[in-house]
Amino acid sequence: MDNILVGDQGGSSMLRDYRKGNWTVQETMVLIEAKKMDDERRNRRQGDINERGKPTELRWKWVEDYCWRNSCLRSQNQCNDKWDNLMRDFKKVREYERREAKKAAEVGEEITSYWKIEKNERKEKSLPTNMLPEIYEALVEIVDRKGQKMLPASLLPTLQQQSTQPQITALPLPPPPLPPPTTAVVAQTAAPQLSDVAYTGQYPFPTVDSPAKKRRMSGEGTSSGTAKGNINNSSQEVGSAISKSAVIIAEAIQSCEEREEKRHRELLSLHERRLKIEESKAEINREGINGLVDSINKLANSILALAGNKNQSAP
Repeated sequence: MDNILVGDQGGSSMLRDYRKGNWTVQETMVLIEAKKMDDERRNRRQGDINERGKPTELRWKWVEDYCWRNSCLRSQNQCNDKWDNLMRDFKKVREYERREAKKAAEVGEEITSYWKIEKNERKEKSLPTNMLPEIYEALVEIVDRKGQKMLPASLLPTLQQQSTQPQITALPLPPPPLPPPTTAVVAQTAAPQLSDVAYTGQYPFPTVDSPAKKRRMSGEGTSSGTAKGNINNSSQEVGSAISKSAVIIAEAIQSCEEREEKRHRELLSLHERRLKIEESKAEINREGINGLVDSINKLANSILALAGNKNQSAP
């Protein structure tokens, strides 16, 4: 373990003995809980008008203190590195599950879930080999909650409705209508043969066999069905557009979070380098002062020895 002197809010200091080695499941769950609490704390701070002008402490320092209070003896750098590793493994597993679900929906076969394959197969697929279900579910809760908080409020009811009814967006699109030029040619060829009954509007053209042509020639009896079909198609297109927009927004939010984490790590690294430089300067000053004191002591001893020799040589 590393012994590091950490200052508290009251100005005093305490010695923290950080634990090294692999993280246990209990420590990982404490870190996830600390990260969730930190996100909620920062959201409340941003929403409070009285707190906006106050300086914010380093987020990973707060996470370290929370972990320390819950028997997870890790430093803020260890927490940051562990969280980065967790999110990297989580994204790999999540993307794999999405690809398999999409493939299973298209082919109609059973999904090959990450939790059903062995460790050697996970390694062959470049997946993490030791992701636990309880850790994955905890990370899913944090990521989903963060995405919902960052989305506009107007999109949340629509996204919730889509999440409860996923089969609506999975419906196949209707077949495209027949091209107009072909319809015009058929109408022109059929009109001279049926000119004696076409004026009554009571009989369909016998040469028109496709359903689309029958709907166009049947008049008001089929106009309501066509209108309903158009409404359903419009609803499906709107739902698909909203779903795509939500995916784009979620990816943008995730990218912003990753950039924020990167900037935070750079600031921590800069702060550590500055501390090391200051410690080196202090060490150099101490060594210089110690050398000066030793020189003065040697000079005093030499003067005393010289004075003693003169006193002995005097008659």
